[in-house]
Amino acid sequence: MGRHSKQKACFACVKAKRCCDRTLPSCSRCLDKEVDCVYQRRPQPGRTGFHTTVGLIHGGPQASSSGLREQGIIPGVQTGTEEHSGLLIHPAASTHLACETLSSFSAPFQSPGIPSSGNLEVLSAGQLASYPEGLGWFLQPSTWTVGNHYQPPATMPTGPVFSNFIRGLQSWLSRFFRTGHNPFIHRHLYGSTMPQCMQDAYSAISISQNVTQDNEHIIDDICSNHISTLMACQPVDGQMALLPLLSTRDHLARTQALLIHLLLALFSPSIPRRGKAETLIKTLIQWADQLWESASRDATTALLYPNFLPLTNADGAYITDTVSGLYHAFVLSEAIRRTWLLCRIATGAYYGHKGEYSAGCVGDTHITTRAKIWDASSPARWEALVHDQDPLFIYSLHGQSLTGRGIEASQVDEFARLLFTMMWGMDKVEDWVVRTGGDVKIKY
Repeated sequence: MGRHSKQKACFACVKAKRCCDRTLPSCSRCLDKEVDCVYQRRPQPGRTGFHTTVGLIHGGPQASSSGLREQGIIPGVQTGTEEHSGLLIHPAASTHLACETLSSFSAPFQSPGIPSSGNLEVLSAGQLASYPEGLGWFLQPSTWTVGNHYQPPATMPTGPVFSNFIRGLQSWLSRFFRTGHNPFIHRHLYGSTMPQCMQDAYSAISISQNVTQDNEHIIDDICSNHISTLMACQPVDGQMALLPLLSTRDHLARTQALLIHLLLALFSPSIPRRGKAETLIKTLIQWADQLWESASRDATTALLYPNFLPLTNADGAYITDTVSGLYHAFVLSEAIRRTWLLCRIATGAYYGHKGEYSAGCVGDTHITTRAKIWDASSPARWEALVHDQDPLFIYSLHGQSLTGRGIEASQVDEFARLLFTMMWGMDKVEDWVVRTGGDVKIKY
C-alpha cells in the first residue's frame, strides 16, 4: 500500500473524529474496524474527457447540468472528440451492481467480451443523430414525459380480472426463471453477468415455485434474507452526498429485483410474508421514480444512447455497429418503461384484489406495443422487424387507438395485451382478439 501526501482523511475517520493515516486504498483504522474506506475524490486538472466520463458512467457522483457542460460532456460544448462520451456505454460493459459494498458502485467495470477503449471509436453528437432511419423512435427526450390523461372507467375491474392479471405476472416470473426472458426483463438486458441482486431474485423465484406447507417457513426466511440483503446495500438518506450515486442500470436492477420479491411475496399463501411485503410497496414506488428520474436525466444529457461502439468497417461506416448499439439502447429504455409501469399497476392490482382498489392517475408512459420487437433475439432480427413497420410506440392508456387503426390483437405485444385487460376489461380485449382473428393468449 502506498501513501498520498496530499490525500485528505477518509469519511469514516472524519465522522469518528479520529486521526487518519491516509493510506491507500484503505487506511489502517478502517481495516481494523472492517468498514469501507472512502476518500473524497480530488479534481484532476486537464482531464475532463474520457476518464472523467467513466466515473459518471459507472455510478460516480452525478454532477449538475452546468458542471457537465463545463466538462464538455453535454453536447453543444466545443471540446475534443473524446469528451463527447455520454452517460451510458455498451450494456455488457455497464454497471454490475455489486451489492456487497456500496463502494463497489463506483469501481470501473470492463466486461471481458467488450474491447478496451483503445479499440472503440467515440461517436460525436453529429454521428449520434445519424442513426438508420426508423430505428430511433425511443431516443427523444420528450418520450420520457410522464402523461396524466387517466379517465376513470364506468366500472372498476372485477375480481376475475385482477386474478387473471396476477396469474399473468406469476407466469412471467416462471418464464424468466426458465428462459431468462419475459415481457419486462430482456435476455440481453444485463449482458453476460447478471447483477447479484437479480441473481438473488432469480433464486427466490426458483424456491417459491416449490413451496409446501412443510417448507413454507424455510422459504419465507430465505426470501426475507434476500430482501434484507438488497435493502442493506442501498445508500440511505444523508449518505448520498458522500457515496457514489447509482447509475440508471443500477437503478433498474434494484427496482426489478425488489419488484420480483414483492410479486412473489404479495401473492404468496404466507400471511407474514405478505405483511412484510406490504411495508415495502412505498419503497418500490420510490425506487421506480428514482429510476425514471435517472433515465430522464440520461436522455437529456446523452440521448440514452451508448456512445462507445465497436468499429469494424474499414471505411469507417457505422451501419452494423450502430444498429447493435440502438438495439441495446432500446432494450434498456423499454425495460425501464415497462418496469416503471408495472410497479404501479401490479401494486394496484394487489390492493384491488383485496378490495381496496381506488381509481386514480399515477402517470403513464410510452411503450413499444408492436409484437415481436421486444422479443427480437439479435440486432439483425430487431432491425428487420422495425425497419418497415410502425413500432406502435404509444402511451399505454391510449391502447384503444390501436383498435381504431385496425391493428390486430396478434400484432400487439403480450405486455400491452395484459395491461389492456386491466384497463379495458377482459370482455373488450376478448372481443378484439376474436374479431381480428388472432390466436393469442389473454387468459392465464
